[in-house]
Amino acid sequence: MSSERREDFLELVRQRDIVVCAGSGGVGKTTTSAVLGLQAAVEGQRVLVMTIDPARRLANSLGAESLDNEPTQLDLEGFSEVGVRPDGELWAMMLDMKASFDDLVEQRAPDEETRQKILNNRLYEYFSTSLAGTQEYAAAERLYEAHSSGDWDLIVLDTPPTTHALDFLEAPSRLANAVESKAFQWIYEKELFQGESGLGLFSMGSSYVLKTLGKFTGTELLQELSVFLQHFSPMFQGFRDRARQVRDLLTGPECTFVVVTSPDPHTREESTHFYDELGSERVAVGGFIVNRVHPRWVDQSEFDRPVEDIAAAIADLDVDVELDDSERTQLAERLRSNAASFYVLARKDARSVEQLRAELSRDIPVATVPFFSQDIHSLTGLDRVRREIFG
Repeated sequence: MSSERREDFLELVRQRDIVVCAGSGGVGKTTTSAVLGLQAAVEGQRVLVMTIDPARRLANSLGAESLDNEPTQLDLEGFSEVGVRPDGELWAMMLDMKASFDDLVEQRAPDEETRQKILNNRLYEYFSTSLAGTQEYAAAERLYEAHSSGDWDLIVLDTPPTTHALDFLEAPSRLANAVESKAFQWIYEKELFQGESGLGLFSMGSSYVLKTLGKFTGTELLQELSVFLQHFSPMFQGFRDRARQVRDLLTGPECTFVVVTSPDPHTREESTHFYDELGSERVAVGGFIVNRVHPRWVDQSEFDRPVEDIAAAIADLDVDVELDDSERTQLAERLRSNAASFYVLARKDARSVEQLRAELSRDIPVATVPFFSQDIHSLTGLDRVRREIFG
């Protein structure tokens, strides 16, 4: 990648408050998030990397035993072993959506009794852990809180795998719409669940309806629903207000998205679809990072070299392994075949990257990270990726 393109990526971590890494599953978003955060820390910034990756790879990559729902400062002394001496601070956290919702209730419930009734409610348990969009909402909620605190020069967010880039962007609004649905509001506004028992249906001449529903759902479930709506409904407007604030933040000048992909044609097509989606919503896309690109190690002319020449070169190597002529010939044949296979993959990946560049606006920088024989789970590996992106 040219020095100009590397400078573009440096500007991302220097001039933005938030960088959101988006992309399909398995393309290296977690590693990319860690690398972007590391680069900012190298330049003296106080950085927070937020992830919802369940495999906890981020903690392993950064040399931490574990991460939880609160920011943890990482010890960067180990990077001195690879020649890197960060002047800033790098913090990381593993988002826990249940804990994030519990914090939300703690902040917005009017009193301790209401707070406990919500937290102990079984429908709230489902709402805060399993309802579609809650993971993305929890991430957006914590992102907004972290940004509002003013404690960080840069926040890097690792989003969950998705087939649509807007899933994360629109999750807060969708969740707010869900809890404000006409069905929920009708139940609540009609006071169907009023009275000492919390089930006003009994006093409305509708006991037959309730008993009929009870055969299918059980009155216990209706009681749970009563408590949930009575105590959680007053917080619905807060959800909508925060959803609007989060969206304004993600579409504002403080934030940019980095789309992470691979040279695989299907994944590349998904990434350009993300790009189009984000553009339609006027969301800033600061760059693309293509991971696991096979490098072209040797020129095609090397494949025409006689096996005997390669075997002779192996014999000249200063190694402790003793091989006879037959074994060296077999090894030479395997090496030439393997190099040819990688050459084919390298050409295929190069064409894919060029096609990606052709489909993007010319001002969007594209960084490529080579295919490594092992997953990145060490400080050395993170620094290798960092140097590929930033030089």
